[in-house]
Amino acid sequence: FRDVIAPWPTTRAFARDAGCSPTLVRQWRHRDSVPAQYWPRIVEGAARRGIVLVDLKLLAQLAARRRASTMEARA
Repeated sequence: FRDVIAPWPTTRAFARDAGCSPTLVRQWRHRDSVPAQYWPRIVEGAARRGIVLVDLKLLAQLAARRRASTMEARA
């Protein structure tokens, strides 16, 4: 998810598009995770800003990979 956040000009801009605080975005970046409830606004913000390749499918794929790697680490 860090690569999803990176194209935004600032953390504050991403937070504004996602509908949350910059502090929360920094936590997401650190965790490399973004809660699904924020995805629609992130996709809308990406489209408004002309940030390509950020869509719901990509976010779902990243979340699935993260879950799989977390499960492997626990096994």
